[in-house]
Amino acid sequence: MSVVHRHRWLLLRVCASFAVALIGGGAPGAAGASARPAPDPEAGRTAYHQSCVRCHGETGTGDGLDAKRFYPRPRDLTRGVYKFRSTSSGTPPTDEDLFRTITHGLPGTNMPDWAQLDEETRWQLVYYLKGLSPFFDEVPPEPLALPDDPGPSRADVAKGKLVYEQLGCAACHGSPGRANGPSAAGLTDDWGMPIRPANLTQGWSYRGGSDPRAVLLRVLTGIDGSGMPSYAEAVSPEDAWHLAYYVRSLQEPPQWNMITHPLAVGGALPETLDDPRWARAERTDVRLRNVVTPSGEWAAPPTVTAVSFQAVANADGIAFRFSWDDPSQGDGEAPDRFALLLKPEGGQGDVVTLQAWPYQGAPALDIIHWTSDRRVGTYETVAPGFHDIPPGLKPARVVSAAAYENGRWTLVLQRPLHPANPERAAAIDPDGFTAIAFAVWDGGNPDARAVSPWVDLALRGNQTAAGGTSIFP
Repeated sequence: MSVVHRHRWLLLRVCASFAVALIGGGAPGAAGASARPAPDPEAGRTAYHQSCVRCHGETGTGDGLDAKRFYPRPRDLTRGVYKFRSTSSGTPPTDEDLFRTITHGLPGTNMPDWAQLDEETRWQLVYYLKGLSPFFDEVPPEPLALPDDPGPSRADVAKGKLVYEQLGCAACHGSPGRANGPSAAGLTDDWGMPIRPANLTQGWSYRGGSDPRAVLLRVLTGIDGSGMPSYAEAVSPEDAWHLAYYVRSLQEPPQWNMITHPLAVGGALPETLDDPRWARAERTDVRLRNVVTPSGEWAAPPTVTAVSFQAVANADGIAFRFSWDDPSQGDGEAPDRFALLLKPEGGQGDVVTLQAWPYQGAPALDIIHWTSDRRVGTYETVAPGFHDIPPGLKPARVVSAAAYENGRWTLVLQRPLHPANPERAAAIDPDGFTAIAFAVWDGGNPDARAVSPWVDLALRGNQTAAGGTSIFP
């Protein structure tokens, strides 16, 4: 199986997991309708060692072989402290809460869904996890009695926005919900690990579910172990529902595309951020991963988690518009940076993951590099890595425009389909597929560079901005 096909298969798997999590994260009764099996400690131990030990460790302390390269870190199960519950803050989750997390996973983390395990095995895992901590015997769970859902027609989103402001949610999550509040930087969990508030516009990454009921639970139960407190004593049940529906209104539905198709135009390419033709161009959202150190560990929690992009092409060139949420605008000392990456002309072999790049023997990349430091400008070059451009190269200047507003960068880049410079510059083939990828540096969090998987760009058969025959038939 080629790397491109493996990437497509994995992306389908991830999207399917998101769909299961978002659809199935609802009522407590959804977790296992049939009668529960009797506890079988040996079956639970076997299932744990087969499915959980690589992350949570042999004894459940969160120190498994893969733990250091994940954000957030796997849960220390021996403490009995779980974030996503239907119970009061400070009390353990119900069995149904544990079963739901095992079944549906936690979107936005490396905790996968285990729906492929039979139901009895999942219940045995619930019993086994509870046995790892005395907390379950010492403190009984206290399920919350949730108020009735008013439904979308009766929920007052404007009132919910007011509650959002009154409770100080913007201090961490930001006024637009983009995790860019003044208190967002420097947060740590109860174990001293750095954490970041949720980006509320990215509903696909809500770890406990993105529907209003799931949001309501987070408001009323809090997220134990993190900086998210319970607001059960600070907000009325009615207002909590209004807040939940307001948070849902902040979510921007993602556009996950296996292949992205530029909009074809017959005239000049757009050079501005607000060119009306961008409204007609297909949008593709791409999830980012944090780059890990040579030892396989992330150096800092990620702050940029996704990039959205569009493309417009004519017979000679192509323009891209990118946008990504960044909690702080980088300055000249530590600028924000972005790189569009292509496979250079003459490069051989499959494209591979960028998460551990560069590795020994890594091929060169065609790098279009933008920085918020205007003294540097935007340029394209071919180099072995995209961290720092080696001296002595002769980069080609690239047309660009950028703006930062409300925690979000928007960037336009323009280049020829077949550039004359730099040497070995990548050609974008109108008759085939071109693999592209992205790297993003947050100047306020420079150790947490984020990279994307490779995405296929296809020009053939695209419609023109006027809806006629494509210039790439």
